[in-house]
Amino acid sequence: MPRLPEITTPNSENQAAFDYLMKTRGAVRGGFSVTLVSPEITQRMAHVGSYARFDSPIDKLFREVAATVTSAEMENPAEYVPHSRQCLQLGVKEAVVKAILDRSPVAGASEDETIAINVARELTRDHKLSDASFQAARKRLGDAGVVDLIATVGYYAMLAVVHVALDIAPPK
Repeated sequence: MPRLPEITTPNSENQAAFDYLMKTRGAVRGGFSVTLVSPEITQRMAHVGSYARFDSPIDKLFREVAATVTSAEMENPAEYVPHSRQCLQLGVKEAVVKAILDRSPVAGASEDETIAINVARELTRDHKLSDASFQAARKRLGDAGVVDLIATVGYYAMLAVVHVALDIAPPK
């Protein structure tokens, strides 16, 4: 049960944020239904999330693996549950997804999966990014792409802090 009430009906204060969530996600649910008590931060978080999830030019595989790893490392099932499903749908091997969720060493990942895993794990575990992982991501994604990947990790880290603090449950 979330620590704050879920908002399912908009009011004059949160109408713009509510409408933005409906437009970009088709529903108001999960953490955003709770953070709507602060509509400005909700809309700003959702705007960054829309870019990271839907509009970034980096391949969806990088986005979904980064989201899953970051959410798993930060113990946020509200995000790692749905994003791990997305990884499987994108063809990530079940053993790779299991290792990500178990936070254990990963074997058998593709080169792209390995890049996303390394970037997300280093940033969440070590709070820095090694030159080797940065260069691998930069070589594969370019300068703008590596920034998008890093920012995607940052977005899911922010969600993890909010979700964990507010006791947001994973979707059913």
